Amino acid sequence: DVLEHCSGSDTDLTDLLRSYLRLADPIEAIYDYISSRCDPVAQLVKNYPSLRPLRHPDPWECMVSYIYSVRSDTSTISRNVEAIAKKLGDPLELCGEVRYTFPTPETVLNAGVGLLEKERKGGLGRAPGYVITAAERICYGELDLYKLAQPQISYDAAIRQLMECSGVGLFSANCIALFSLDKKDAFPVGGHMRNAVASCFPSGKLPSDKKIMKWAQERFGPYAGYAEPFLFYDDYQKPSGARGAPPCEERDEDRYSDCASGVVSTL
Repeated sequence: DVLEHCSGSDTDLTDLLRSYLRLADPIEAIYDYISSRCDPVAQLVKNYPSLRPLRHPDPWECMVSYIYSVRSDTSTISRNVEAIAKKLGDPLELCGEVRYTFPTPETVLNAGVGLLEKERKGGLGRAPGYVITAAERICYGELDLYKLAQPQISYDAAIRQLMECSGVGLFSANCIALFSLDKKDAFPVGGHMRNAVASCFPSGKLPSDKKIMKWAQERFGPYAGYAEPFLFYDDYQKPSGARGAPPCEERDEDRYSDCASGVVSTL
């Protein structure tokens, strides 16, 4: 029942870690609620105790991570984000290890798309340009991520504004909303999630991702985002042959990797 952490002598990370791990959330009451709404989820809650979505402290870094998730696996996303931080961020040293802060939108915008493309060559597609466009929207006051995180801003309003940014599709917007904007009713739907909920639609054909999200939000209400990690992780850890078959029709959201969701929600 102890969490050990290390920080500089002039830094207290207690509040940040409590927020990051959602330790103040009424987790038992939430588990009871989502368990009462779905028997399979009730079993998963027993199988994976304490699993929950994390709350990323920097919505901007979270947004960039999901923009870079296009056709990428977890390790590639991490390398790309780390490369940006190392090039444009400020160094921090602790216990002999040097890491770098993630640069602000202003710093990224001033650096320009050329530097982002140069820093990680190959396989980036349009992601660097999308990151610059997002930085522009923030710097010019067209997008305020911290405002979107406020309780009075609805899930629908947050998703709508996020998807106005190039490179942010429905899946990515829901990930950003759940993991950094505190929209607990967000429900990202990618390949793993389609597999996980396939048995709930016995017709043999899954509905669209939007309809899957609506189904989850109607069933789990304000805590749909808490049910998501259980369903995701259960499918994520299965051997590929044991997973449900993905739907045949191609979706726009298929362009966005859903592996990052597993990392964020299962650490």
